[in-house]
Amino acid sequence: MKNRIMILGALMVALGVASCHEDSDVVLNYGVNDAVAFDEAYKSYAGKFKVFWKSMNTTYSLWDYEKECGLDWDEYYNEMLPKFEALDKQDSVSDKELEMLMREMAAPLHDGHMTIEFQNHKTGKFVRVSPNAIRNEQRPDYEHSKTFVPDLTAYEKNQELLEWYETDTKIESQFKYMTMTEGIGYQWALAKHDELIKKENPTERDASMLSGLKEFIKEMRKLVETEKFGTDALKNFNELVTKYSYLEIPFLEPISDAFEDNGINVKYGLFKDNIAYFYLSDFALGPYLNNASFNKIFSDSKHTTEVARMVREVYYSWFEAIQQLHKAKQLKGVIIDLRSNRGGFTADSYYVLGSLAPKGGLQYGYSRYKRGPGRFDYSPFMPITAVTMEDDHEVIDDVPVTILINCWSVSMSEITSLSSKRMSNARLIGCRSWGGLCGLTDPSDFSTNYTGYIGEEEKTPVFVYLPIVGVFDMNKKMLDGYGVEPDIEVDFDKDEYKNTGYDSQLNRALQYIRTGN
Repeated sequence: MKNRIMILGALMVALGVASCHEDSDVVLNYGVNDAVAFDEAYKSYAGKFKVFWKSMNTTYSLWDYEKECGLDWDEYYNEMLPKFEALDKQDSVSDKELEMLMREMAAPLHDGHMTIEFQNHKTGKFVRVSPNAIRNEQRPDYEHSKTFVPDLTAYEKNQELLEWYETDTKIESQFKYMTMTEGIGYQWALAKHDELIKKENPTERDASMLSGLKEFIKEMRKLVETEKFGTDALKNFNELVTKYSYLEIPFLEPISDAFEDNGINVKYGLFKDNIAYFYLSDFALGPYLNNASFNKIFSDSKHTTEVARMVREVYYSWFEAIQQLHKAKQLKGVIIDLRSNRGGFTADSYYVLGSLAPKGGLQYGYSRYKRGPGRFDYSPFMPITAVTMEDDHEVIDDVPVTILINCWSVSMSEITSLSSKRMSNARLIGCRSWGGLCGLTDPSDFSTNYTGYIGEEEKTPVFVYLPIVGVFDMNKKMLDGYGVEPDIEVDFDKDEYKNTGYDSQLNRALQYIRTGN
């Protein structure tokens, strides 16, 4: 459920391949950068495949499911190994060639979180593939929903909303706001530069200011033209803000690196007939809404605190509207928009679906762990429950609740979707989700699991981002590699959205709440 829920140290012991293969049975640890385990993989493509096959053989949680899907792991070894051995015979191997073979290797697997990384020792580059991305990229809504963010501007313009609040704390969004908004930040600097350069009789102060602005604009322009605002750009931006602080440019503030992992986009809207809408880009509400976490994470500057506090204001506007309207018996319905939400903290269920459901949790299925090095050494099935709000709150069980999902609704979005199926008044609307419900968790919950990451990212020649928990629905059915089906399937009408600003999936949710159909 994204990298922010980190594996802290899972035990990953891997045995050598079975005696039917040439390799001897040797106990190796693929959980760290172990010289013996990865030795052959540093210099051989076949060696990389063997590390992948052996480590997966003992650490993967879904072998019975893969068998049901028709995958014979031993035959797979015999089929794929010669293809990697053939690469070893080539003088050069491009990253694209390696990627294509890795795609073939990954395609039969169904874990929706899994990412496989091999280092191409001929080029030094790391090549990554994802089984579920290979599967989902064939879907018609894959590209559109990859970067989709809902926009209710059309509804606001047509006066269909009584209230509308939103904020976005992601570092890219903060940077864009400070550099692209007229009258502040970079745009203010450009305008002030033009104003000063036109002065016929500039003062000494004007000349000094102009000189500083020229240098600032020159250096900032490189960042403004950056395609992706990541860690390096953030560092450079903050250095420039500090360097040119003497210019006193309005609303040009350092962006806290706390928002790299905790940046979030939230929107609340109240439709005129008292339908409360809430959009969540990531399940990262906990750091903002838990007072202890908030004070620890967002206290490095007044600006950081003010930006983070806006998330609280948007969320509690939604929550309080539901509470007050339901108490007054005026609440028409609730819409939770999880489209293109790629997951995050499982504890966020407390604030989202859990804020509508009764106390005591909401069982949505079963979990299972890998408990030994044997391929089918699993724990018993254990009930798995979404956390619900323990504080006194209105239980919303008598008006419609709709959850919007699409192809890029992943992980915690899917757990929320599955949980909603346990609420008689809730309906899923949109398109089938990603298919990545098996999640990462703290291995200290269970101290004897044989699963977790394989290798170290961009350090070992083989790395596999691998969940630790198998998650099943209430019928003990695995949904990874497929996803959660909506109760009401609705495609997103891109033409209607482009031409009118109206959202076909949101409209269908409004229709269901208003008519029951």
